[in-house]
Amino acid sequence: MYDYIIGNINSHSKESITVEVNGIGYKIFTTTATIAHVLDRSELTKFYISFIVREFSHSLYGFLTRSERDLFEGLLNISGIGPKIALAMIGNILPEQLFKAVAEKDMATLCKIPGIGKKTAERLLIELKDIVTTFPCQETSSSTDPIGKDAVSALINLGYSQMTAQKAVKQAVSKHTCETDLSRIIALALQEVS
Repeated sequence: MYDYIIGNINSHSKESITVEVNGIGYKIFTTTATIAHVLDRSELTKFYISFIVREFSHSLYGFLTRSERDLFEGLLNISGIGPKIALAMIGNILPEQLFKAVAEKDMATLCKIPGIGKKTAERLLIELKDIVTTFPCQETSSSTDPIGKDAVSALINLGYSQMTAQKAVKQAVSKHTCETDLSRIIALALQEVS
């Protein structure tokens, strides 16, 4: 029904934001990382929407990228995974990490996600194989080379979450592909989170 919504951020809570479009406020559930990322924006923001209809509620779930939205909807097809757990997964682990955990049958990584226990992790490893094939894992130098790992570690030591640090370093490295100086990469990554 909805593909995306473009509007101004009007208000937020811990789990949702309200986006105003032509005088109508849409309550959109999203990850805390997304909320933090868009909170201070004054320009229009685009959210890719997943519209979930339940017996007693109609809810909108929003994501900054189409691939996050598609992954969210793919996770909902797994038995025992509802919108809250799917949102927690996307908010606490990067898609690349999720795909790697599935490929390596790494239950420990999956069990670190809030709401995922051992039995759910086992089921995820089995059922995510099909989903992972439709979402190719694109490793970036920020997750494979030692300088990228050191930059992520530095941001974590500065108090940023692992997911925020990885996203910032990934963005910095993708924008400045020729940069090899660790301190410069850290400085560029800090610009991405500020």
